[in-house]
Amino acid sequence: MGDGLLNLPPLNFLVEPMEVDGWEEMALVHIYSEAPSYEWVDAAGEGIGCVDDAARAAIVYLEYYRATGDRLALRQAQRLLNFVRYMQAEDGEYYNFVTDRQGTINRTGATSYKSWSWWAARGQWALAEGYRVFREVDPKYAEVLRAAYKKGEAALARQLGHYGRWDEVHGVRVPGWLLGGGSDLTSLALLGLAAYHEADPNPETRRLMEMLGEAVAAYQLGSFKDYPFGAQPSNIGSTALWHAWGSHQVAALARAGRVLGRRDWVETARFTADSLFTFFLVTDLVNEMAVSIRRQGQIAYGASMVAGGFYEVYRATGEEKYARYAGLAGSWFFGNNIAGVQMYDPETGRCFDGIGGANPFLVNRNAGAESTIEALLALIPLTRDPVAAPYLFYKEESRSPAPLVEAESGNPVAGEPVYGRREWTGEANFSGGRYYALAPGDAVAVPVTVTEAGEYHLYLSHLRQAAPAPETAREIPAVRREGAVAVDGRLDEPAWSRAPRLEVNRPDQLLRGGATWLGPEKESFAFRVLWDDQYLYIGAEVRDPEHRQENFGPSVWRGDALWIYLDTRGDKSRVDVKLTLAQTPQGPEVWDWRGGGFLPGASLAFAEIPGGYVYEAALPLEALGGLRPEPGRRVGMEIGRGTTGGGFQDWTGLDPDAAENLAPLVFYAEPPADRAAGERGGQGPMDVAVTIEVLAPDGTPVAEAITVAEAVSPDRDYLWLDRVTGLPLRLEPGTYTLRLRGAGLDPERASVVDAVWLVPARQRKVLVGPDGRRLELIRHWDAARTEWRES
Repeated sequence: MGDGLLNLPPLNFLVEPMEVDGWEEMALVHIYSEAPSYEWVDAAGEGIGCVDDAARAAIVYLEYYRATGDRLALRQAQRLLNFVRYMQAEDGEYYNFVTDRQGTINRTGATSYKSWSWWAARGQWALAEGYRVFREVDPKYAEVLRAAYKKGEAALARQLGHYGRWDEVHGVRVPGWLLGGGSDLTSLALLGLAAYHEADPNPETRRLMEMLGEAVAAYQLGSFKDYPFGAQPSNIGSTALWHAWGSHQVAALARAGRVLGRRDWVETARFTADSLFTFFLVTDLVNEMAVSIRRQGQIAYGASMVAGGFYEVYRATGEEKYARYAGLAGSWFFGNNIAGVQMYDPETGRCFDGIGGANPFLVNRNAGAESTIEALLALIPLTRDPVAAPYLFYKEESRSPAPLVEAESGNPVAGEPVYGRREWTGEANFSGGRYYALAPGDAVAVPVTVTEAGEYHLYLSHLRQAAPAPETAREIPAVRREGAVAVDGRLDEPAWSRAPRLEVNRPDQLLRGGATWLGPEKESFAFRVLWDDQYLYIGAEVRDPEHRQENFGPSVWRGDALWIYLDTRGDKSRVDVKLTLAQTPQGPEVWDWRGGGFLPGASLAFAEIPGGYVYEAALPLEALGGLRPEPGRRVGMEIGRGTTGGGFQDWTGLDPDAAENLAPLVFYAEPPADRAAGERGGQGPMDVAVTIEVLAPDGTPVAEAITVAEAVSPDRDYLWLDRVTGLPLRLEPGTYTLRLRGAGLDPERASVVDAVWLVPARQRKVLVGPDGRRLELIRHWDAARTEWRES
């Protein structure tokens, strides 16, 4: 199968027929294909084929059939659709992987368990697209697909019991019924609904589309000039994070809006395309934005999202500029990328797996199923569209410089600035993994070189801060055991009464899931910590009317469990111990996520009590990284549990996978004195602040100093990217100095500054086509538009 730039033999090679007793002919898709031989490589520990790839490959063959009429493509699609049907459970949810050619289903794997998750959404989309095609060519088989699709749609409907509930994160209203807490997964599900509704308009599918579309459209943040530039953040846990892979939001809203006549959804999609996606065209595709913008790690699945999003906006609006944008986004596959490497080869039909950086040697030249599938999904419509196709082969000639300077590259010039190390905060990334903390009067001087004269805006990556809670309120006291502790789930020995009882029962202790939280009477817990020379003891009383745990080992995260995180060195560098305590069908288990097995020597007891249950555990110190408690020693710790609707509550209310977020676990020989309350106090916006002064090469100020108020978070500290200039600064070529000074009113608190980004007010990129035609893109940051000039 091949047609012009489209070449399907490599995908055909990855598709292997399989036979399962009692089923029609079906096929799986092998997951990996490695250079230089490009033979099959299967996923260790998961299986040899999955719905994730089979469903998308089926859509490729269906789209290819629509474009060319090739009956062989239709046959391949049918085989793969049968695999998708085979992986659907009776309740309409899906498993993901098979482990052999006889169709043995992996029912327990972390990316294969029965659920309505990513593989279910992809399966439903494939069934819907299959129904659209087969109702014309094979109505009997189309009815089989329709029945499977409707079963999956009913399962989807059961996931939406929290419809209409809203949460709030950093003062932003967040829809609480996004599937899995993600706008990415929700938009993928919306695509499947829209595909089916195009073929079979009906009230139930429309109802579900309205629910999901409302959530995705509502979760749009920023503006053309303000971060995150009109994106729908990928999940509700972070208003800062957007990743390219799986970001179907623009395509889904545009298609669903077109199908249902919802112009408001189309306009939402258009705005993201005009603001965020054109930003990528003028700069580069990204892997993710999490305040810092990471371009390393680009994959075909990300490029496909941008090209496909533009193209769906074109289909919804009829405006040809979006087809041109789509073609230009598709040029990533033909070498218009940071590595300058052609990722998709029309001769072989393979697409390389990813780009690790701006160097051809950093291209991953393996060509797995996802890469090849996503390239074909993007290119099938673009190569056949006379408006989009010419731009697939444009290459960058030049661009405006937009220097990003790290605060830590500067030198202290006043006070005692603190040089800090931190990467992932739980919501965002510090670029370079470093920062400066500036107390009032502290200052650093950061050099920045401007190579092109023009007007520039300053963007500041820094910490927006909440009112602090007393440090002792975050502390987890561990008291030395005196007297016996029988690990029996009772917590009635006198030894336990020596340890303070710590309550996790407040809204600010919810990392996520505030919209679906049932309240402290039904979803909360209290815990105590003891220690001796051999063990760390955990006792927790959970308020939960019904204990649910049907899994064991590494799968217990899908049910009720208690999570424990430790930074045993206490240096906030890494979480080196991560455990789950769970009462499973096989009995009590302590699973060690770092060690990949059950924690050696651990004891766990579980007991039901009125309105809940108790975990009591003795964890050997030797198995906890050789932890050595002694009075006064401090390490990091967090204890948490999942809540209704995919929520999570823990002692600090912060992401426990980031070591900096862990609470201080302090070892005591005797019970500590009464502790401060955990609630935060009040603050004024200027309690924490930073002043930025731009000095010309001769040392004179370019403009008045800019002061940024940072004590502005209503809930918890979070990293953010703020534009701090109203009018742009006129800069000539030369080396300037950015003087960053702590300017807060509270002498006990410090500004945390990550980086400063200088962005041209008129940001340009020049590209050249294969015929020598020149294209100039100009992003007008203040006028909120992108100009397209061809010559």
